[in-house]
Amino acid sequence: LIPRAVEPAFLAAHYVDAEVCPPSGTAHRRTLIYLHGFGSRGPNLLRAGLALPWVDGEASAGLRVVLPTAPRPCQPWGEMKPSWYGYSNKKENSVGDASTLEASRARLSALLRAELRRLNGVGHLLLLGGTSQGCGVALDTYMREALELGLGGFVGCAGWLPHDADGFDGVDKAFARVARDGRQRKRPLWLLLPTDDTKHVPWKFARASLRGAQKQLPGLLLRKTCRRGHQ
Repeated sequence: LIPRAVEPAFLAAHYVDAEVCPPSGTAHRRTLIYLHGFGSRGPNLLRAGLALPWVDGEASAGLRVVLPTAPRPCQPWGEMKPSWYGYSNKKENSVGDASTLEASRARLSALLRAELRRLNGVGHLLLLGGTSQGCGVALDTYMREALELGLGGFVGCAGWLPHDADGFDGVDKAFARVARDGRQRKRPLWLLLPTDDTKHVPWKFARASLRGAQKQLPGLLLRKTCRRGHQ
């Protein structure tokens, strides 16, 4: 992991966080924190042409979007790209370096609380989400933080529901607490999952991670898509 303080200026400028504020003259009504996938960056989620609500000004009225960029830990195969944790190997989505996941958990916890202060402590106006690896990590944080903060919901794409067995220690108990809560279990948790992804987050893996979850979380809405791959 390269400390940002010793990074060349051009790298520090490249791997910045991004955010979208409500249009001028529009009140801040809600916030979405959304995590990118492995190898990407927060600013990549601002590219024109993406079918995302914060790219379309009309759809994003009142919405503040926070798009953090992950650090670049060295993966077991030697690659250093933005990643929310160090993998166990190149073929699976399991955590190999627990310290990198804990660092992301701590960062996201602090970010949630900072955004909650902007919303005057009204938790149901604060949403969390992500895509690919970012979806899995964001969903881990959602399960761990939703009850305490009263989070309003989750939206994810091409990800999975993490489990202790994947290296996300403690998330199974966190999920069980959310599933027992009469209010939080009904809050929207929307997932768009590609059934033709056989490489990055394989459908077989994603489907297995959600086994039984829909019965426990009435707010869980799973939408399947195909002919688009891992997008």
